[in-house]
Amino acid sequence: MNTKTTILLLAAAILLVGFIAFFEVKLPKSWQAAGREKYALVFDRNRVTGIDIQSNEDKVELRKRGDQWVMESPVKDRVSAAAIQEILTHCESLEKEPVAGCRNADKKQLKAFGVTKPAVRIKLVGEEMPPELLFGKETAVEGKLYIRLEGSNTVSVASNELRNLIMRKPDEFRERQLADFNADKVLRVSVKTAAGEIDVVREAGSWRVNKPLRAQAEASKVNAFLNSVLYTKITAFLPENSANLNSYGLSEPRASLTFYVQGQARPVTMEIGARDEKTGGIYGRISTRGAVFLLPKASENILGLQPNDLRDRRLVHVDMDQTDRITLRPEGKPAVIFQRKLEEWTVRSDSRRDTPAPANRAKILQFVMKLQNHLVAAFVTDVASDLAKYGLDQPRLRVVFSAYASENTSESNAGELPLVTVAFGKTEGDLVYARVENESSVVTVDKSLLDGIPLSPGAWRTLALFRCRPAEIYSLCITPYSDGIQRQSLKLAMRSFNWIADDKAPPGILNRGNIQGVVNVLANLNAQQWTDESGPLTPAMVVEFAATNNRTGKLTLAAPDEDGSCLGTFQGQTGIFRFGAPEGKALRQRLIDPLIQ
Repeated sequence: MNTKTTILLLAAAILLVGFIAFFEVKLPKSWQAAGREKYALVFDRNRVTGIDIQSNEDKVELRKRGDQWVMESPVKDRVSAAAIQEILTHCESLEKEPVAGCRNADKKQLKAFGVTKPAVRIKLVGEEMPPELLFGKETAVEGKLYIRLEGSNTVSVASNELRNLIMRKPDEFRERQLADFNADKVLRVSVKTAAGEIDVVREAGSWRVNKPLRAQAEASKVNAFLNSVLYTKITAFLPENSANLNSYGLSEPRASLTFYVQGQARPVTMEIGARDEKTGGIYGRISTRGAVFLLPKASENILGLQPNDLRDRRLVHVDMDQTDRITLRPEGKPAVIFQRKLEEWTVRSDSRRDTPAPANRAKILQFVMKLQNHLVAAFVTDVASDLAKYGLDQPRLRVVFSAYASENTSESNAGELPLVTVAFGKTEGDLVYARVENESSVVTVDKSLLDGIPLSPGAWRTLALFRCRPAEIYSLCITPYSDGIQRQSLKLAMRSFNWIADDKAPPGILNRGNIQGVVNVLANLNAQQWTDESGPLTPAMVVEFAATNNRTGKLTLAAPDEDGSCLGTFQGQTGIFRFGAPEGKALRQRLIDPLIQ
């Protein structure tokens, strides 16, 4: 066999294999063909783009438009997705049974079975769809009828469930949910009634009332309102030719809602008309659907909507990601300023000589959270025109949240940029008037909120003075004072895991338990409370110590008061604090026990 012959035979073999493989895929197996044979309609529902139904006098045309189904005839409207799925499922599962002697029926037989020109038929539209299905007379067996496919003379028997389904009135296929979008797609909604206009807009993920006042809205309340409207179920469809809007109160509707929807070029308008005297329902319509509907009586609740129904009752919203500075400005007193650097905070008064000190970060964040979560007791007025009436022209306290830039940028100059300010005014009983200054309304809040805001910088300072592990401290120097005069210092050093006193120490035995007590206090050194006292401190004891990584500390304590606590200072920290009695007692313990003679 020469090369040419071999190549020809190989090519023929490849073609044969390809031919067999093609038909293996395209042609159904015998068991598949047998399985399909029992069904009246064989199709792929994913390819169905339309359904035509002829039911007595009604001709219904349903078409798929993108992801939605619409009715083209007898009215133009949205179609229920559930209704489409129900029809397709019944079409797919319709099993047929042969009729003896009617595999190729003549005209007389077709007429006898009622499948010549039947009044009920269904046609699936799309690629590779079966012929139109014709429904004939009922059989002697209950629940069965005769069917045939257009263009075929074969008559079969099938269940009457599909026939009964498509014989419904066209309105029963229409979508009863009023709107075709969800609350999370709404960017803005405007509600107009005889009482006025309420405008709510979504900004940076949160809702705000823009009309008739500017105020924060509560997302859960706005979403609940939107859901109550958008998911309204239509109770009845009015005839398409009912064009007399005046008779339904829709020429001058009692309420109109305008929705600005993400992804839609035009806003969607819904109108609320008159009440139907017979049913108590409410006439309404929506711009995305041409017809007039009858809506549930609850739709009338829109008429009573008030701005306060949507407002957030929390006093203020603060974006702490943008906030770099918080200022407490009490009337007639120095301001207290908190400044953030990365995740840490400092505190100082606005005195030029006051040095920023480490602040208690947890306390500041707890204060902000308390301010944000505090609920308004009442909305007093929506127009803050007479601030003096509420003591808000000269507030008792202003809390200012600001962004702060140390350098000029392309967007703004260096300096403080106020983000939001809360002002507190007069008190009445247990309440105090308050106002968020970029909003127009005045509210009342519990007076305890104002009373619980410390106005001393010391109250906000961190109590932590020094932190390390006890084993990291390796040097101690304790110097007592008497009447302000320095006495002999005791110096101790850690050598080979043992404390050793220097040569000037008094004779005796080191009390290692008391020494360890001193080390434990210094390793977790805390102030009990910062004070507003200033001036020099008369020392009674100075404790100097060193720890690994070049860390040092110097604690100066005054004489103890009656309760055992005392005033103190710590090197590197401004101000005077009160030192706890138990800690002070531990530092004053005898560290060298005298020798027993």
